[in-house]
Amino acid sequence: MQAEIRMERLDKEKQEEINQMKIRFYVNISHELRTPLTLIIAPLQELLNRISGHWEHEQLLYIQRNTSRLLHLVNQLMDFRRAELGIFELRVVYSNAYKRVLNSFLNYESLAKRKDIDYNFYTELQDENVLFDENYLDLIVNNLLSNAFKYTEVGESITVKLYIENDDLVLQVADTGIGIPAEKQKKVFERFYQLENGREGSGIGLSLVHRLVELHHGRIALQSEVGKGSVFSIYLPQNKSVYAQEELLDGSEDIRKQRVYSTNAHDVYIGDEEKPDEENVTDVEGGKRGTILIVEDNKELRKYLVNSMADLFNLLEAENGQKAVELLKEQEVDLIITDVMMPVMDGVKLCKWVKQNLRTCHIPVYMLSAKADVKYQLEGLHVGADDYIAKPFSLEILRAKILNALRTRYRIFERYSNTTEVEPEKLTNNTMDEELLRKAIAIVEKNMDNVEFSTEQFAREMNMSRSNLHLKLKAITGKSAIDFIHKIRFNRACQLLKEGKYSVSEISFMVGYNTPSYFAARFKKYIGCLPTEYGKK
Repeated sequence: MQAEIRMERLDKEKQEEINQMKIRFYVNISHELRTPLTLIIAPLQELLNRISGHWEHEQLLYIQRNTSRLLHLVNQLMDFRRAELGIFELRVVYSNAYKRVLNSFLNYESLAKRKDIDYNFYTELQDENVLFDENYLDLIVNNLLSNAFKYTEVGESITVKLYIENDDLVLQVADTGIGIPAEKQKKVFERFYQLENGREGSGIGLSLVHRLVELHHGRIALQSEVGKGSVFSIYLPQNKSVYAQEELLDGSEDIRKQRVYSTNAHDVYIGDEEKPDEENVTDVEGGKRGTILIVEDNKELRKYLVNSMADLFNLLEAENGQKAVELLKEQEVDLIITDVMMPVMDGVKLCKWVKQNLRTCHIPVYMLSAKADVKYQLEGLHVGADDYIAKPFSLEILRAKILNALRTRYRIFERYSNTTEVEPEKLTNNTMDEELLRKAIAIVEKNMDNVEFSTEQFAREMNMSRSNLHLKLKAITGKSAIDFIHKIRFNRACQLLKEGKYSVSEISFMVGYNTPSYFAARFKKYIGCLPTEYGKK
C-alpha cells in the first residue's frame, strides 16, 4: 500500500516536472517568436489596408487569423507563467465592471457575426461600482470568451451575464456549444488539458482563468452537458475583509500601473484597426518633419520600421545603444524608438543616458521589446521611458502614438509663441529642463537693461556652448536663443506699458534696446502691435 502511494506521489512529481519543463520551454520560445511575429503582423496589416482584390484580401485575412492565433498562444503562455510565479499582484478597487466586461465583449462581435452566433450581454450594473482587479477581470473575460467561441458552432449562441449575488460579483459566460462530459469537467482547469474532440487549443486558457480566480480569492463553477453547452460562473468577493490591506487600492492610487501586468488582454481579437488621422501632421514647425531615431539590432525589423515610417518622418537608425549615443551627440532628434535587448549597450542603458543628459533629456523614448514581463516594463519606465510597447505591435498604433507625441509638443510651442509669458513648468516635462529654463530666465532678467547682452554672453553665463544653448532652447521652446531673449524682454516691456508710468522711449532702454525705433519694430513683430497701441489697450 505504501509502495503504491509512493509510486503515485513520484508519478505526480514527475508529471509536475514535465509540466514545468513544458512551460519553461514554451515561454523561452515565446520570447523568440515576438520579433518574427511583428515582422509578419505589421506588414500584413499594411497589405490588408492597400489590397482591393477580393481573393487576395481573403487570403491575407486567412494568414492574419492564423498569425493572431499563434500570438494568442504566445500571450497565454506568458500570462500563465506570470500567474504561476505570482507576478500578477492583486490590486482591487471600486470601479465600473460593466465597462470592463463590455469592452472585452465588443472585441468578439465581428467573430460572432462571422460565425452567425447569437451573441448577448445582460447586466443591471451599468452605473454601479464594484470591487475587482481590472487587469484580472480583463484576462478572465477574454479567456472565457475565447474558449466559448472555440467550442460553439455556427448558428449557436453565447451569452454573458454580470450581476451581484449575495456578496459576490458574478460573471457568467454561457454557450450552446458541444458541452463537456461529466467525467472530464474537473480536468478542464488542469494545465495543458485538452478535450478529445479534435479542436485546436493550448490547454492553458481555462487553467489561467482558474488560477486568476483563485488569486482573486474567488471561485469558479462549471455546469455542462454534452450537446447542450456549458456555463462558466466566476464569483469574485465583494467583502473588503476578504482581501489583504496591500491588495486594496484606495482610488487615489494610479490604477494605470496595473496595465503592465498583462501581455495583451484582448489579443485574440482581429479587428479593423482605425487608421490614425495623418493629415497635416507630416509637416510641423514651419515645414520641418519630425526626426525619429530607430535603435534596433535586428536588421530586418529596423529596415521595416524605417521603410514604413519614411512617408511621415525623417528617419535615423542605429544598431545598438552605443551607436545611438554617438549619433545623438551630433544630430537633433524629436523621438527615439529603441529595442530593449541589444548588444554593446541595451535599450535600458540608452534610455538612462538620454534622460540624464542635459542635451537629450527632453527627447521622448519609446521602448519596443519581446520581453513583455512586468519587471522589464517597470525597469524601462523607471529609467524614464515614455512608453513601453510589447512585440508584436501594431504599426498603425505606433505611428499614431508618435504623431500624437509630436502634435502635443508642437501645440506647446504654439501656445508659447502666442503668449508673452515663459512658464517653465508648462514647457518642460522633467526637472533638468525646468531648472535650465529657470536659470535662463534669471540670466536674461539680470541683464534686462544691458544693450550689449548677446547670445555669446548668454551661453557663457549658462556654462554651455552657443550651439548647445541654441539647440536646447529650440528643443524646449521651439525658438532660438535670441528669440528667447527678446521674449523675456518684451514680457517685461508689456508689464511696464500696462503700468503707464514710463514713456515708450524710457521702456526701450529699460529692456535693453538702444533705440526706441528698433524696439518698436521688434515689439510689433512679436506682439502684433506698436508699443503705443498696446499701452492704450
